Amino acid sequence: MVFHPTSRQCYDWLNNQSFVKEESLTDWLLYNISNLSSKIYYKTFTRNEEAFNGSDWEWWILSYNSNYETTAYRLLVQAKKLRPNVDNYPLIHYSNKNGMQIDLLIEAAKTRHALPLYAYYSCCQPDINKQLFNINYVSKESLMWCDPCINGCFLTSALALQKNIFGYPRRKILEEELINASFGLSLLDVIFKDAESSRKFLNQLNSHFMNFFNNKGIVHNYKDLPTYVQTFIGRNRQDNLSWLEDEFRYELDDLAGVVVIDTRE
Repeated sequence: MVFHPTSRQCYDWLNNQSFVKEESLTDWLLYNISNLSSKIYYKTFTRNEEAFNGSDWEWWILSYNSNYETTAYRLLVQAKKLRPNVDNYPLIHYSNKNGMQIDLLIEAAKTRHALPLYAYYSCCQPDINKQLFNINYVSKESLMWCDPCINGCFLTSALALQKNIFGYPRRKILEEELINASFGLSLLDVIFKDAESSRKFLNQLNSHFMNFFNNKGIVHNYKDLPTYVQTFIGRNRQDNLSWLEDEFRYELDDLAGVVVIDTRE
């Protein structure tokens, strides 16, 4: 188990220190999962508070296709620490001088062929019946498996969020509504337990993306990956890659960092 204990510790941290910042939670989460598994590694870059792409992190999940060739699924992830018992609409509606964050995130994801996700930090625990009703891009079996788990970190599709929140008149958005449309980070332990489960989940995410955009989806051939990703995957264990940000600054496009999850056996 990697994601389950990490998400539970996020819950404990939030429960004991409610004022902890989302940046601290993200830094610790990525450090912890990479420390627990040699199949997960990441690189942090200089953070731009006025980012043009609306995302914090780019995640790459490596897998095999039916021909046993390496493929990669691209995700763009924006972290948000939810606020209990208050309206979270301003948090989701956040804008900077470049535009509304969720619009920037989705537009960048469309251009990069990446699935835009929000990572929520929250002590609120979901109602499984509402999760099953709200989420159609994760299998019911996986959601049911995760029901007893205690999570402090949750993931949700920014595409579904935009449609469900901004497709209707302005209303009060409580933490519970957002969590009931997301799934716990601990669920990734059952999804990534074997190659078949991983491919099924990744294909579901790809189909979800393609329902919104008529293009090739979020799956990328290894030979077509950006140079900085190939370099990071190939050399991540050789040195600290302190030069990577300067070398590929224009390709990185204001990302706070890159994460690789290698599900290949």
